[in-house]
Amino acid sequence: MKLSKKVWQSLAVLAILANLAACGDSDSSSSSDTDTSTSDSSGTDNSGTDNSGSSSSSGSISVSDFSDISLGDCELDTSLESLVCAANALIDTLDEDELADLQLDYSDSEARTVWSNLPTGNVSRNGIELGALDDESLEAAMMVAKAALSDDGYQDFLGVIAADDYLNELGGGSAYSSGKYYLAFFGDPDVSGDWMLQLGGHHLAYNITYLNGDGYPVPNHIGTEPKVSFELDSASYAPLADEGDALVAMFDSLSESELAEAYLSGESYSDVLMGPDNGSGTLPTDYPTGDNRKGILVSSLTQDQQALVTAAIEQWINDYPEEVVENLTLSYVTSSAYADTYIAWAGTESAGVDVDVAGTYMRIDGPNLWIEVACQNGVIISDETHYHTMFRDKSWDYGNNL
Repeated sequence: MKLSKKVWQSLAVLAILANLAACGDSDSSSSSDTDTSTSDSSGTDNSGTDNSGSSSSSGSISVSDFSDISLGDCELDTSLESLVCAANALIDTLDEDELADLQLDYSDSEARTVWSNLPTGNVSRNGIELGALDDESLEAAMMVAKAALSDDGYQDFLGVIAADDYLNELGGGSAYSSGKYYLAFFGDPDVSGDWMLQLGGHHLAYNITYLNGDGYPVPNHIGTEPKVSFELDSASYAPLADEGDALVAMFDSLSESELAEAYLSGESYSDVLMGPDNGSGTLPTDYPTGDNRKGILVSSLTQDQQALVTAAIEQWINDYPEEVVENLTLSYVTSSAYADTYIAWAGTESAGVDVDVAGTYMRIDGPNLWIEVACQNGVIISDETHYHTMFRDKSWDYGNNL
């Protein structure tokens, strides 16, 4: 279903108004390259309210039941073959109305750029709602997620959606639910054609574009509250713990003078800079450029320090099958790339890079690669910080094919 540009613009305006109306600690996408952080039009997650939206009546799914899901007959030679097989298996389980929600027009660039960090009651998502599916279709949808991601990536996915059920149990309200995540295909899943898989909900946005058999897994947003390990239904989850630890280890390796050089003096970030595209239908153009690209060059660091930068980058790119990221990896971690890659941080300078302090911000800014992590006050767990992260490619978001 293709919505008009005017409709998407109206949705963005409503989200802006929601953001302006909110107060207190917020879960919002914001942007800043100046002294003061400002919020973009993705809106604000109102703490502790039931903001489930009129279109959703689903409950949670049993996340732990899908931790060891098998691809079965779709365990094929390549990850893309497996994914296309799983996608078609899902299609075969759906009725006409569900198919209309799942399969969308690949040429609709505005719809393809609709995703958010916020709960789905604040910003609607494309596709079919996981919690509204019957058991057969739900299992098939989870197989699609399994096929689209690496083992580590799939566990992160499960952890993010389980975190919403955890927040619900803590009194967050029905806005938080593992059932309120959505899956969409733009175009027909094919091993050699052009199409896009979109999977998202609160704190989650996978946007994977496939062009002639090559996958581009960007832009990718993942957040989590809590950021530490938690337990739900006797299973433990910590979806961004390794990512956060890897970035902290990278900065911890710097000398006092190097850490000072990496500090973004005069800049503050309440959230990620390059957040949701809000149905713009276009690639973002507001990355820092020229003298505004700040931090310390990776090429100036020792080999051991550079290895920690590589290890941090791998925490994001390794969430996808090897075939999807191998070409991107070559452009991210080479010596020529590191000669134009900066690592930088912001926050309370006297505290250093401390992820338990709200406002702490970390990023890796390469010629193509963009990874950033913002530490926000918790929305439901108010005495702890939580993560918002972005993984983008300045050249290949959406396969550079909007």
